[in-house]
Order: sequence, then structure tokens, then C-alpha cells
Amino acid sequence: MVTTILLIALCVTTGCSNELPEDELVGNGQAFEMQKISDDLQASNFPFQDKEKFVTLTQLKDSVKELMGDQYWPEVDLTKEELEKKTGITEDMYVDFLAEKQVMDSHIDTMIIIHAKETEVGAVEAALERYREKIIEENNNYPQNLCKAQASRMETIENYVCFVQLGADTTIVADKGEDEIIAYCQEENERALYVLEKEILE
Repeated sequence: MVTTILLIALCVTTGCSNELPEDELVGNGQAFEMQKISDDLQASNFPFQDKEKFVTLTQLKDSVKELMGDQYWPEVDLTKEELEKKTGITEDMYVDFLAEKQVMDSHIDTMIIIHAKETEVGAVEAALERYREKIIEENNNYPQNLCKAQASRMETIENYVCFVQLGADTTIVADKGEDEIIAYCQEENERALYVLEKEILE
């Protein structure tokens, strides 16, 4: 009888089941939740890091300007209305755009970057090609500008359609003839496109 009473008392004081005291259960629960959060973070590896690199158009322009220094002459932003008037590219064709030209219309250094909607890439390319042809035609009587227009380049990098008509100061090759001026401007345009491609694709 005494033994039975002792066993009952022992069960009451220590518990005969596998249950833990409440404070220990709470502690274990917190530890489990913290471990779960840690595991989730490790599993996701911070999902934003896995997203495609996003490059702003301002970053692209700044990279070109940094490379070209004083030889980058465009300085005035075009509005969306001016862009449409000059090129025929409408707001529904792109996600965003950047277009810069020189202050005076008689000077034609220009850079246009259109982040086109995926379904509109071809239409943007066609519009910029027509724009290029128009610039060449308009400058037939201005040899220096004509060389720059003929040397202009358009390149599509993913959904970014880039038009560069650069060359800055061509006086250093002016006495060597039109072919040399065109070659010089083409080299400047290639430098700009190299930077744009590097920034967009990396």
C-alpha cells in the first residue's frame, strides 16, 4: 500500500507521460521557429539576388559618357513627344526610353536607347532605320554632318534598341577626306555600342 502511494506521488510530481513542462515547450517552439526561418533564408538565398540584373537607362548613358569623356556631345533630353515627332516611336512601343541630342539642331550628335516592349522590337528598329535615312537625306548638303549620319549605327541588345550617331570633333580628320571622317565616327559609335552591350548583358 505504501509502495502504491509512493508511485502515485512520483507520477504527480514528475509526470508519467512524455510531455515537457510548459516553459520548456515554449523554448523549444521558439528554437524551432528560428531554425525554420534560417532554413528558409538559406533555401531562398535571398530571392532578389536571382533576379535578372536591371540596368537603368541613366546608368547606360553614364557608362557611355564616362568612356567617351569630352567626345560625348549630346546634352539635351528629348521628351516623348519630341521622340515621336522625330522617329515615329510612340509611347505604346516601349517600356522606357532615353534620347539625347545637341542643343543646336545644326549639330547632330545623338544617342537614343529604347527599352522596347518585346512585341515591338521590330517596329522600333524599323522606325529608327527610317529616322537614320531621313537624317542622311537632310544633311546631303552638309558634308561633316553627312559623314556622321552615314556612320551612325543601330544595334539591338536583348530588348534595348540603341541608335548612336556620335563622333564629336571631326576636325582632326577633316583634311583626310570623307572616308576618313566616316571611319572615325564609326569607331566612336562602336566604342559606345561596346559599352552598352557590356552593361546590358553582364
